[in-house]
Amino acid sequence: MFIAHPECEEAVLRVADFIGSTTQLLNYTKKSKANTFIVATETGILHQMQQLSPSKTFIPAPPDNACACNDCPHMKLNTLEKLYLCMKYEIPEITMEEHLRIAAKKPIDRMLELSRQLGL
Repeated sequence: MFIAHPECEEAVLRVADFIGSTTQLLNYTKKSKANTFIVATETGILHQMQQLSPSKTFIPAPPDNACACNDCPHMKLNTLEKLYLCMKYEIPEITMEEHLRIAAKKPIDRMLELSRQLGL
């Protein structure tokens, strides 16, 4: 099975057997009858998947695109402290062109819709 996080590139999502948030990917692999998964998301999740399903095999999707879903350098820059300070002081302010804002909002909307569909 090929599973992917909704923030992956559209070309990756088109061929995925399942698309879901980190929690949804974990739950899916735990409940699935499949024994082998190619996972397109942060490689750190593979350890959690292996812990929850030790008899299953988890393979990181090889980065063959500009996104490199399995080793996102942008996600590694986020910390709880940075999030806290951003929320508390509402800085830094981010300004961007409207078409870019709309494109950036798509994966967030996709995750929320998948969460609603799955009742999470």
